[in-house]
Amino acid sequence: MQFKSQEEILAKGNVQVFHYSTNTLGLKVMEFGALFLLVMACIVYPFTHFDPKAWMIAPIVLAAASLFIFGKAQKWRRFARTAIVAYDDEFLYIGDNPKKTACIPWNVLDVHNTGLDKEGAGADLMMHIDGEPVRLILFTNVVCIPEFETVLRTMLEHIKENQNKK
Repeated sequence: MQFKSQEEILAKGNVQVFHYSTNTLGLKVMEFGALFLLVMACIVYPFTHFDPKAWMIAPIVLAAASLFIFGKAQKWRRFARTAIVAYDDEFLYIGDNPKKTACIPWNVLDVHNTGLDKEGAGADLMMHIDGEPVRLILFTNVVCIPEFETVLRTMLEHIKENQNKK
C-alpha cells in the first residue's frame, strides 16, 4: 500500500471522489449540550461558594464533560472537511489527512482484510492492508458519505472479482 496527497489524487482525471457531509443538527445539539454543561458548571459557585469544598468537584466534572463533547464535535467537523474516499480503476483511496491518503490496490481487497468478516462490520470498517490499519467510515450519527452505497457496492464487486480469481 502506498500513500499520496489528496491533491495528487484529485489531479487524476478518472477518479470518482466522495466527500463527507455533516449532520448539522446533530453537531449543533452536541455543541448546545456542551454549552449547557459549561453554564451549569458556572452556576454552581454562586449558589454554593464551594462550601463545603466537595462542591468544587461538580463544576470541574461538568466543565471537563463540556470540553470533551465540544472537542468531539470539532473533531467530526474537521474530519468532514478534510476526509475523502475516492476510487479509480486501480485504487481505492481513503484518507482524512490531505497530505497522506492511503492508496489501496483493488486486487488486494478481500473479505478478511477489509474487516467485513467480523461480527458487527458495517458503517465503520477497520481495514488492515499490508499490516497497516486503514479506517473507512461510511457513516456515523454526525458524518456520512451521502453515496456510501456506491462506495460499498464498488468495494464488494472488487472483492467478489478477487475471490473468483483465486
